[in-house]
Amino acid sequence: MLSLEEALAAVCSGIRTGTATEEVGLWQARGRYLAASIVARTGNPSFTNSSMDGYALESAHGPAGASLRVTGESRCGGLAAPLVPGSAMRIFTGAPLPQGADAVIMQEDVTVEGAMVRLASSVVPGQNVREAGEDFAAGTPLYASGHRLRSWDLAVVAAAGLARVAVRKAPRALVFATGDELIAPGSPPAPGRTYECNRLATLAMLEELGAEVIDGGIVGDDLGTLRQVVSNAADYDFIITSGGVSVGSYDFVKHAFAEAGEVHFWRARVKPGKPLAFGHLSGRAHFFALPGNPVSSLVTFKLFVEPALAIWHGGTPARAELTAVAGHHYKRSAGRTEFLRARLRQINGQLMAWTFPGQGSHMVGPLGKTNGLIRIEESETGFSEGDRLTVIPLGLNFL
Repeated sequence: MLSLEEALAAVCSGIRTGTATEEVGLWQARGRYLAASIVARTGNPSFTNSSMDGYALESAHGPAGASLRVTGESRCGGLAAPLVPGSAMRIFTGAPLPQGADAVIMQEDVTVEGAMVRLASSVVPGQNVREAGEDFAAGTPLYASGHRLRSWDLAVVAAAGLARVAVRKAPRALVFATGDELIAPGSPPAPGRTYECNRLATLAMLEELGAEVIDGGIVGDDLGTLRQVVSNAADYDFIITSGGVSVGSYDFVKHAFAEAGEVHFWRARVKPGKPLAFGHLSGRAHFFALPGNPVSSLVTFKLFVEPALAIWHGGTPARAELTAVAGHHYKRSAGRTEFLRARLRQINGQLMAWTFPGQGSHMVGPLGKTNGLIRIEESETGFSEGDRLTVIPLGLNFL
């Protein structure tokens, strides 16, 4: 049985990066992974301009108390005439600095006297001036291939003069749940049956990670049926299943995948989530057979599938880990790396963490309040109140 680190290394080394790319407009690029680096087409600012409403002038003519005649105006969207030597020009924020000027005094620091302005303070070269290219110059590398574009990245790319970017095509991911006991939400309750809840969350998380998702529904505990489903799925990039991967008499998922491809590992010393498998089918498909218990399925998705999607896109896996202070004590038996559902909260500038009662892998109730996971290492037997803990935030609603 592999440790968490060994299993994660096996996943990361086993992902075949996608090669298909496409060009999309910036509106469609949010959340997509770049297939080529982005270089600025133009500098930012693209021309030297004013950072204030005021008066452009040559700083050598701008000692405190000086009076200058106002000649002309520089507005946004146009090109002003050259500055008349020894004069000032009315200028507005973002408007081009006229030739001959090297500074701007803001309008609050002058007194207007007819066609003249009197300076209340001295002016120095570059004052209130945005130099062309001071943010970045044309030809500056902005983002490397493999970067996942965030909303604010789009503003940078647009400012650099680009309207379209090359991105990785979205991977196609098939998701299905297994188990004769499963019924669809909304169905009438029945003895011995349970509502299937893993698939919907898995589909949603895959879509958030940039995948094109296909819902494969619920598949019963029948090896022949599973063989058929798996044989028809070889052309997907990812196949994510839940259930049927443990050691029960009707746990056929691992067998079906092993017959059609190669299982790289089965089981990891992780809690929740020990029974899981990763491998490849004979085609391009990667498969993750996740546990059937809902929390085990969600945690192993976070640990293994999420970094796999980043690598497939040509990106670098990144999992935010922070340090928090334990709000109470917790004891357990050592042996597996454990991830506890927790409530994270920042109090007086200190990040605090509390676990929820009921950490069973079948118990989904606490998920409604969970905004982080506490990581406990294999050798640790718990923690005491006030101890410093490693936590993985799930979103930023603890701030």
